[in-house]
Amino acid sequence: MGELGNERSPRGASRTLAIVLAVLVGCAATAAADEVTSKGTVLHGKVTGLSSAGITFAPEYGAGELTIEWANVEDIKTDASFQVLYGDEQESDAPLQGLSDGKLLVGASPPTATQIDLATIYAGLPLGAGGPSFGDRARSYWRYWDGSFDVGFNFQQATTDTTGFLVAFQTQRSKDPTRLTLAASYRYGTQKAKGQDRQQTQDQVLGLVRGEYDFTPRLYGYASGDATYDGIQALSLRAVPKVGAGYVVWQEDLDGERRNFVQVEAGPSWVYERYFGGSTNDYFAVALGASAGYYLPYGAHFDWHMDYLPAVDNFTSDYLLRTEAGLSVPLVGPINAKFSLLDEYDSTPAPGAVRNSIFLALGLSIAW
Repeated sequence: MGELGNERSPRGASRTLAIVLAVLVGCAATAAADEVTSKGTVLHGKVTGLSSAGITFAPEYGAGELTIEWANVEDIKTDASFQVLYGDEQESDAPLQGLSDGKLLVGASPPTATQIDLATIYAGLPLGAGGPSFGDRARSYWRYWDGSFDVGFNFQQATTDTTGFLVAFQTQRSKDPTRLTLAASYRYGTQKAKGQDRQQTQDQVLGLVRGEYDFTPRLYGYASGDATYDGIQALSLRAVPKVGAGYVVWQEDLDGERRNFVQVEAGPSWVYERYFGGSTNDYFAVALGASAGYYLPYGAHFDWHMDYLPAVDNFTSDYLLRTEAGLSVPLVGPINAKFSLLDEYDSTPAPGAVRNSIFLALGLSIAW
């Protein structure tokens, strides 16, 4: 009987092994879970990001992420290392060890941790087990830059054949109190009716350089220059340098660098246009502009810009009005679907050209 009592059936051994594995997995999951204490409640899950405004946190139970302001965070601890970019080109790569006197502790242990002022945090993201990757190092080096690269194509083969494409690039370096924007785009299109020669319908190059300086949280100054070539409008060059001041009429801070806003600006400008054939038109103008940006549900973003450039000596008959609007919707990772609308009205176009031109495009945008 003693020997029989020591025997275990295969089914019982399997059940015991399953229980042990479940306990070990549960313990590992608990050990790997990050902890955030907010309003006296300890939350378990995963800290997914940091900024000067607060944290993003994925709870252990449920779907989606929470955005928690630092004012509501009493303590924070992570199992994995974080890449924390802060201050002036400074970086710390280690687990988060808590908060102390308004400072974030980043290090192997609280006594030896680096103390980082919350207001100086630019960004923070979890690192992999192997330490900083190429992407992490690139993020550190280009921490003040973001932007997008857009591409779109259209093709039709029918009674009328059409082809076209659009490429656009924009990047901005933001480091308080300055911003530098660089942008360029090219669009091209053709059309061929049955029995006729192929004709160009789009042929335009745009370029922009713009700098801004914040005097106060709402008041800023700017200087910019843009250039345009448009083969369809018989415009070999349009150059528009301008300077001025702007004011943020309304702003809603979201998290990190994201915000909803409406702003207006004004200043002196000069418009120079040279047409095919050599004729020119130039005038001093008042530059009046407005911009807006708004984040929609599911990560979509709408942006809009308008500038109105009437001649100082001929306010009602010689002017340029340009409007641009865009809607981007996230697809996978950094890839977005983007819809763009560009409208330009030139009251004094080249001989034979129409005053208004409008362009609609739907394509893909890679953001960083």
